[in-house]
Amino acid sequence: MQNRNERARALLAAILRTAQLGFLIVGLVALAACGAPGPSVAVDDAIPVRTAPVRRADAAEPVRASGLLIGKEETRLAFKMLGVVDRVEVDEGARVVKGQRLATLKQDEASARAMQARRGVEKAERDVARARTLHAEGVGTLQRLQDAQTALDVARADLTMARFDETHAAIVAPSDGVILGREADPNETVQPGQPILHFKSAGEGWVLRVGLADRDVVRVALGDVAHVRAAAWPDRALAGRVAQIAAAASPATGTFDVEIAVEPGDVRLLSGMHARVEIEPAAREPVAWVPIDAFLEGDGDRGVVYSLDGDIARRIPVRLAFLRGTEAALREGLDVDAVVTDGAAWLRDGARVRTLPAAVASLP
Repeated sequence: MQNRNERARALLAAILRTAQLGFLIVGLVALAACGAPGPSVAVDDAIPVRTAPVRRADAAEPVRASGLLIGKEETRLAFKMLGVVDRVEVDEGARVVKGQRLATLKQDEASARAMQARRGVEKAERDVARARTLHAEGVGTLQRLQDAQTALDVARADLTMARFDETHAAIVAPSDGVILGREADPNETVQPGQPILHFKSAGEGWVLRVGLADRDVVRVALGDVAHVRAAAWPDRALAGRVAQIAAAASPATGTFDVEIAVEPGDVRLLSGMHARVEIEPAAREPVAWVPIDAFLEGDGDRGVVYSLDGDIARRIPVRLAFLRGTEAALREGLDVDAVVTDGAAWLRDGARVRTLPAAVASLP
C-alpha cells in the first residue's frame, strides 16, 4: 500500500513538471509573437546618403528685369504749321515706303500765303530797280536804294518760309516703316508740332527698355549678352545685347534706364509688348556649383553643406553667390570634390554614413 502511494506521488510530480515546462514554452512563444526583444544583435546606425560632384567655373549672377519692347527709331510725325487736316491717308498698322505721302492739311491758307509772298517779292524787285535808276540819275538818294534792297531781302525770306510751309502742309514717310498709331482725323484743327502719326522705322530694329536699381546697374556693361522673352512668346529666347546705359537715375523712378538691342529673328514683335530680360554680366567670379538640395540652413547668403571623410559626415560653412535653376553657386568656403545630396538634411557633424549608389534616372 505504501509503495503504491509513493508511485502515485512520483507520477503526479512528473505531470506537474511537464505542465510547467509547457506553460514556459507557450509563454515564450507568446512573447516572441508580441515582439518582445530576443537576444541582442548588432544594429547598423549609419545614415544612408548619396553624393554629387562639385563643378567649378567662372560665373556671374544674372541681372533680371522687365520692360516694354519698342522700335529703335520711333517718331511722332507732325505738321510744322497751324492748319486744318485735309486727309490722313494711312491707318494704324499700315506699312509705308520712304517718301510716301501720309497726311495733308487744307492748302487754301498755305497757298494764299505763298502767293502773297511771291507778289511781295515782285513789288520789292520793282522798287529796287526804280531806286537804282533814280540814284544813277542823281535824283534818288543812296539811303532810299539801300532801304529798297533791304525790303527785297525781307520779301525773299518771306517767300522762302511760305514755300516751306506750303511744302510741309503734307507729311511724308521719312523712311520705310510701319504706322504704329493715328492721332488725328480729317477736318480737325491741329497746332504746329501736334502729333498726327506714330511712326516706326523699319531699318532700326527693336529695343527693350528696362529700369535697373543702382546695385544692378553697376554690374552691367555695354555689350553684355542678354536673353529676352516676350510675354507673347514665352518659349522663345531672343538674343540681345546691352546697347545704352543711362548716366543718371530717372527722377520719377529712381532707377537707371538701360536699353537692350533685340534680334527678333522670325518672331513678330509689336511696339509696347511686355518682355523679361536676363543679362549676363561680363565681370565673373570663380564659384563652385552644387545641387540646390545640398545647400542647407540658408540664412541670407550663409549656409552649410556636408562632405564625406570616409564614412564620416563633415559640416562645411559656405557662402551663397546666387541660385540658378536646380543649382547653387557658392562663392567661398568649399574645397572638396563632392557634397552630400540625398540624406543631407538628417546629418550632423561627425555622423556615420553609408553611401548609396548614384540614382539612375528612370526611362520615359
